[in-house]
Amino acid sequence: MAAKRLFSVSLLAACLLAGTSAFADPSLAERRAITAYQEGPYVEQLKAIQAAAGFEVPLDVQWNSIALPDQAQNYTQDGFWKQVYFTPLEKAFASVAVDDMGKQALKAKLSKVVVRYDEATAPSSNYPDGVAFDGGVLSLNFKPFTNVDDVDARAEAIQKALEAKL
Repeated sequence: MAAKRLFSVSLLAACLLAGTSAFADPSLAERRAITAYQEGPYVEQLKAIQAAAGFEVPLDVQWNSIALPDQAQNYTQDGFWKQVYFTPLEKAFASVAVDDMGKQALKAKLSKVVVRYDEATAPSSNYPDGVAFDGGVLSLNFKPFTNVDDVDARAEAIQKALEAKL
Protein backbone atom coordinates (compact mmCIF):
# COMPACT_ATOMS: atom_id res chain seq x y z
CA MET A 1 0.00 0.00 0.00
CA ALA A 2 2.83 2.40 0.86
CA ALA A 3 4.51 1.73 -2.48
CA LYS A 4 1.25 2.42 -4.31
CA ARG A 5 0.79 5.70 -2.43
CA LEU A 6 4.40 6.72 -3.14
CA PHE A 7 3.88 5.99 -6.83
CA SER A 8 0.66 8.06 -6.89
CA VAL A 9 2.30 10.99 -5.12
CA SER A 10 5.32 10.77 -7.45
CA LEU A 11 3.09 10.71 -10.52
CA LEU A 12 1.11 13.71 -9.27
CA ALA A 13 4.31 15.63 -8.52
CA ALA A 14 5.69 14.87 -11.98
CA CYS A 15 2.51 16.15 -13.60
CA LEU A 16 2.52 19.34 -11.55
CA LEU A 17 6.19 20.05 -12.19
CA ALA A 18 5.94 19.38 -15.90
CA GLY A 19 3.14 21.88 -16.50
CA THR A 20 0.06 21.35 -18.63
CA SER A 21 1.77 19.22 -21.25
CA ALA A 22 2.02 16.31 -18.80
CA PHE A 23 -1.74 15.91 -18.69
CA ALA A 24 -2.56 15.20 -22.33
CA ASP A 25 -1.23 15.52 -25.82
CA PRO A 26 -3.49 17.34 -28.29
CA SER A 27 -6.33 15.30 -29.73
CA LEU A 28 -6.54 14.49 -33.43
CA ALA A 29 -8.90 17.44 -33.97
CA GLU A 30 -6.48 19.73 -32.14
CA ARG A 31 -3.48 18.45 -34.13
CA ARG A 32 -5.40 19.04 -37.36
CA ALA A 33 -6.32 22.55 -36.24
CA ILE A 34 -2.69 23.28 -35.30
CA THR A 35 -1.49 22.07 -38.72
CA ALA A 36 -4.14 24.15 -40.49
CA TYR A 37 -3.00 27.21 -38.53
CA GLN A 38 0.69 26.52 -39.22
CA GLU A 39 0.02 26.20 -42.95
CA GLY A 40 -2.46 29.08 -43.06
CA PRO A 41 -2.38 32.28 -40.97
CA TYR A 42 0.96 31.52 -39.29
CA VAL A 43 2.88 31.68 -42.58
CA GLU A 44 2.08 35.38 -43.02
CA GLN A 45 2.48 36.10 -39.31
CA LEU A 46 5.98 34.61 -39.32
CA LYS A 47 6.92 36.72 -42.37
CA ALA A 48 5.62 39.86 -40.64
CA ILE A 49 7.51 39.06 -37.43
CA GLN A 50 10.75 38.46 -39.30
CA ALA A 51 10.29 41.60 -41.41
CA ALA A 52 9.76 43.64 -38.24
CA ALA A 53 12.92 42.14 -36.70
CA GLY A 54 14.92 42.82 -39.85
CA PHE A 55 16.18 39.23 -40.09
CA GLU A 56 14.91 35.66 -40.08
CA VAL A 57 14.80 35.10 -36.35
CA PRO A 58 13.93 31.45 -35.58
CA LEU A 59 10.64 30.91 -33.76
CA ASP A 60 10.20 27.81 -31.63
CA VAL A 61 6.45 27.71 -31.11
CA GLN A 62 5.63 24.94 -28.67
CA TRP A 63 2.29 24.22 -30.29
CA ASN A 64 1.29 21.43 -27.92
CA SER A 65 1.60 23.76 -24.95
CA ILE A 66 -0.42 26.62 -26.49
CA ALA A 67 -3.14 24.32 -27.82
CA LEU A 68 -5.76 24.41 -25.08
CA PRO A 69 -7.89 21.26 -24.83
CA ASP A 70 -11.29 21.33 -26.52
CA GLN A 71 -10.57 24.68 -28.19
CA ALA A 72 -9.50 23.53 -31.67
CA GLN A 73 -12.38 25.40 -33.31
CA ASN A 74 -10.99 28.67 -31.89
CA TYR A 75 -7.33 28.40 -32.94
CA THR A 76 -7.86 30.47 -36.10
CA GLN A 77 -9.60 33.30 -34.26
CA ASP A 78 -7.33 36.34 -34.03
CA GLY A 79 -7.75 36.42 -30.26
CA PHE A 80 -6.59 32.89 -29.65
CA TRP A 81 -2.90 33.02 -30.65
CA LYS A 82 -2.36 35.96 -33.01
CA GLN A 83 -3.27 38.76 -30.58
CA VAL A 84 -1.70 36.99 -27.61
CA TYR A 85 1.68 36.02 -29.11
CA PHE A 86 2.35 36.98 -32.71
CA THR A 87 1.05 40.55 -33.10
CA PRO A 88 2.66 41.72 -29.82
CA LEU A 89 5.95 40.12 -30.91
CA GLU A 90 5.77 41.83 -34.30
CA LYS A 91 4.98 45.20 -32.69
CA ALA A 92 7.80 44.85 -30.17
CA PHE A 93 10.31 43.97 -32.89
CA ALA A 94 9.12 46.92 -35.00
CA SER A 95 9.64 49.26 -32.03
CA VAL A 96 13.10 47.93 -31.22
CA ALA A 97 14.21 47.77 -34.87
CA VAL A 98 12.94 51.24 -35.72
CA ASP A 99 16.48 52.23 -36.75
CA ASP A 100 19.72 50.54 -37.82
CA MET A 101 21.05 50.50 -34.27
CA GLY A 102 18.03 48.54 -33.07
CA LYS A 103 18.13 46.17 -36.04
CA GLN A 104 21.83 45.48 -35.50
CA ALA A 105 21.34 44.91 -31.78
CA LEU A 106 18.50 42.45 -32.39
CA LYS A 107 20.46 40.57 -35.02
CA ALA A 108 23.57 40.44 -32.84
CA LYS A 109 21.95 39.31 -29.60
CA LEU A 110 18.67 37.55 -30.41
CA SER A 111 19.18 33.95 -31.50
CA LYS A 112 15.68 32.52 -31.04
CA VAL A 113 12.16 33.16 -29.79
CA VAL A 114 10.31 30.51 -27.79
CA VAL A 115 6.52 30.75 -27.59
CA ARG A 116 4.86 28.55 -25.00
CA TYR A 117 2.21 28.33 -22.32
CA ASP A 118 2.89 26.94 -18.86
CA GLU A 119 -0.25 27.10 -16.76
CA ALA A 120 1.72 27.22 -13.51
CA THR A 121 3.82 30.27 -14.42
CA ALA A 122 1.98 32.26 -17.11
CA PRO A 123 0.71 35.61 -15.80
CA SER A 124 -2.91 36.56 -16.28
CA SER A 125 -2.13 40.23 -16.87
CA ASN A 126 1.29 41.15 -15.44
CA TYR A 127 2.90 40.60 -18.84
CA PRO A 128 6.51 41.37 -17.89
CA ASP A 129 6.37 38.19 -15.78
CA GLY A 130 5.63 36.23 -18.96
CA VAL A 131 8.66 37.52 -20.87
CA ALA A 132 12.30 36.53 -20.42
CA PHE A 133 15.33 37.38 -22.53
CA ASP A 134 18.37 35.40 -21.46
CA GLY A 135 21.30 33.97 -23.39
CA GLY A 136 19.95 35.24 -26.69
CA VAL A 137 16.61 33.46 -26.24
CA LEU A 138 13.42 35.47 -25.93
CA SER A 139 10.76 33.41 -24.15
CA LEU A 140 7.07 34.28 -24.17
CA ASN A 141 4.75 32.54 -21.74
CA PHE A 142 1.18 33.83 -21.95
CA LYS A 143 -2.15 32.04 -21.66
CA PRO A 144 -3.85 31.73 -25.04
CA PHE A 145 -7.27 33.32 -25.59
CA THR A 146 -6.96 35.51 -22.48
CA ASN A 147 -7.18 39.32 -22.33
CA VAL A 148 -6.99 39.37 -26.11
CA ASP A 149 -7.20 43.16 -26.35
CA ASP A 150 -3.98 43.61 -24.35
CA VAL A 151 -1.84 43.51 -27.51
CA ASP A 152 -0.06 46.77 -26.72
CA ALA A 153 0.62 45.81 -23.09
CA ARG A 154 2.17 42.52 -24.19
CA ALA A 155 4.18 44.27 -26.93
CA GLU A 156 5.48 46.79 -24.40
CA ALA A 157 6.55 44.01 -22.01
CA ILE A 158 8.41 42.25 -24.83
CA GLN A 159 10.03 45.48 -26.02
CA LYS A 160 11.22 46.42 -22.51
CA ALA A 161 12.68 42.95 -21.89
CA LEU A 162 14.59 43.14 -25.17
CA GLU A 163 15.83 46.71 -24.77
CA ALA A 164 17.06 46.03 -21.24
CA LYS A 165 19.54 43.45 -22.55
CA LEU A 166 20.38 44.62 -26.07
